[in-house]
Amino acid sequence: MDQQEMQRTIDVLKHEIHNLNTQATFFSSLIDMSVILASTFDINELIRRVLEISQGVMLSEASSLMLLNKEKGVLKCRVALGEVGSLLEQSFTLKLGQGIAGWVAEHRESVVVPDVTKDDRFYDGTDKSTGFVTRSILACPLISRDNLLGVAEVVNRQDGKPFTEKDLKMFETFCRGVAVAVQNAQMHTQLLNNQRIQQQLEMASTIQQGFLPRSFSLDNEQFEISAINLPASMVGGDFYDCIELRPGMYGITIGDVSGKGVPAAIYMARLISDFRFEAHQAEDPQPTMTILNQMLSERSQQGMFVTMIYLILDVHHGELRYVNGGHIPPILYQRKGDRLTKLDGSEGIPLGIKRDAVFSEAEHSLRRGDTLLLFSDGMLDAKNSKGEKFKLENIEKYVRGNWQTPHDLVTQLVEAVTNHAGDESQFDDITIMAIRWR
Repeated sequence: MDQQEMQRTIDVLKHEIHNLNTQATFFSSLIDMSVILASTFDINELIRRVLEISQGVMLSEASSLMLLNKEKGVLKCRVALGEVGSLLEQSFTLKLGQGIAGWVAEHRESVVVPDVTKDDRFYDGTDKSTGFVTRSILACPLISRDNLLGVAEVVNRQDGKPFTEKDLKMFETFCRGVAVAVQNAQMHTQLLNNQRIQQQLEMASTIQQGFLPRSFSLDNEQFEISAINLPASMVGGDFYDCIELRPGMYGITIGDVSGKGVPAAIYMARLISDFRFEAHQAEDPQPTMTILNQMLSERSQQGMFVTMIYLILDVHHGELRYVNGGHIPPILYQRKGDRLTKLDGSEGIPLGIKRDAVFSEAEHSLRRGDTLLLFSDGMLDAKNSKGEKFKLENIEKYVRGNWQTPHDLVTQLVEAVTNHAGDESQFDDITIMAIRWR
């Protein structure tokens, strides 16, 4: 073997050794990335560490990872490494189709750009604003379970050479792992957010239930009251209350805020506070309902309103005065004679719709043994698997049924509605209040 042949053989071996070293470095980086996947779910830390590995493997000057904002249809730089990385992280975004990364996201295809000056897709706005000079780019879409998460890029080889198709193949392999890592981190973040929201809702539910009286103490033990509130979600907009206006006279209310969830719960909490203050300013229900309606109309947002009935009860004489603002009329049950009556005579519109609405007052004299049942429309909206609602006739059957105390009646009605709905989810808040003159 002459000297030239020996040199050629040495060159071939050197090239093979270089390739083996490159592959070893690449596979080592994949192992490093798998360690990162198992060590952290913090998405910023994870992306930064993964980019550091990719930048080292691809021997690039800079790298970035942009995440897709589906609602706005833009790519937002989450982490960028290199000379101007901090500037990109602050405000850099691209529309789908804009620049190399935007094109990659839109077409879900990887791309190698050996010379950006010869590619019309290249967006030079970043270079102009930062002074960085982009020469060559590798860009890959981050796709996991057919879900586009974003785009990863490496920019400029450190040796000044352009990126090649071989570089792209390596980068694509690397980015498949990156996509899985990013999705896992996003799912973990979402899980933590959901847990935090759940904890906050549980706390909000506890606070909201604290607004509602758990027991009732009337100075005339001849009257018994029982009530329950079952929100459709953790918190809701139904409410009830009973306050002493003066010895022997009590203000009783039940209501239903439009909508469900947190907005209705906040609306309800403010209303309960206003009710307790305003009810003590007048001994008649009509002025209180009028001022509450004015207040709600002035601060009403997004069309929210409330159906509400307010009763003032004289526990010594059984005299009842009430105003109904769009709520289901109470049912009066007279056990003597087995008679059911709806307390009409005071129909009005819900509160918070019309500021100058007029509310009329009605009266009724109770007799010993009479029972008043008040409830929200969540009772009548409860559906079974066939879509059948819980009918008013069912409520009347239980009112006429075998129960000893208002608590028994309320409990039986809750069980009846629950059994009727079966496995169907509760559609609306349910509130029930029963008042009996022994």
